Amino acid sequence: MHAEQVSEHVWWMPPGPPDRPSLCAVVGERWTLALDAGSSRAHTRQFLSGLPERPAAIAYTHSHWDHVFGGVEIEGLVIAHVLTARRLNELAAVDWTDEANVSDTIRQELPAPRVVEIALADIVFTERIDLDLGGVRVSVEHVGGDHCDDASVMLVEPDALLFLGDCLCASPAEKLTVERALPLYDRILSYPAERYVEGHHPAVTTRAEQEELIEKARAAARGEGMPGDEDAEYFLNAFVH
Repeated sequence: MHAEQVSEHVWWMPPGPPDRPSLCAVVGERWTLALDAGSSRAHTRQFLSGLPERPAAIAYTHSHWDHVFGGVEIEGLVIAHVLTARRLNELAAVDWTDEANVSDTIRQELPAPRVVEIALADIVFTERIDLDLGGVRVSVEHVGGDHCDDASVMLVEPDALLFLGDCLCASPAEKLTVERALPLYDRILSYPAERYVEGHHPAVTTRAEQEELIEKARAAARGEGMPGDEDAEYFLNAFVH
């Protein structure tokens, strides 16, 4: 699996096992930006091998291990929300040995004896940061949500592509709340995007597809859903009523 060009300036590598997320690179006239960094050096090397230019920097959607463990392989500046930056420091202090009860997916991605290196934040923002790559702009904005409170999204213009990371996912306990999810849905659809990349969805989705998914989530928040529809059942099981 390698990166493929999905718009004028954006290359995308789809997610894969054991828990590898989508990765994107935005290639400008002056420099290239990676959106998330992969779950290991090996994952990130595979991503980099398919790009026309090596990224000079990474912007993180959030601090979960599968999105940041590969950051050291890029060897560029790290751009992160203040909460993400704080958690990168915490990750750097964690004992990642098997004896420390790491997850099965970490064991699969990084068999023991494992070395985990965390690339710490170089540029920290509190609400939003706008990046001009030359002929293309990336706006990184903090949105929060049930999945994690440090979630950010990236809008690529003029490509009208929104890189979502995992912000629309349920919490680690597989729960969604009306208080956080519904305002987030409105906010996501307020961006002038026509294509969307989610952290663990196997395709780049259109605006119509994203609107349909969010409508299923809103229905689930009301306690409604279509039996047999996988997405509807996911949201019905996740929402806390």
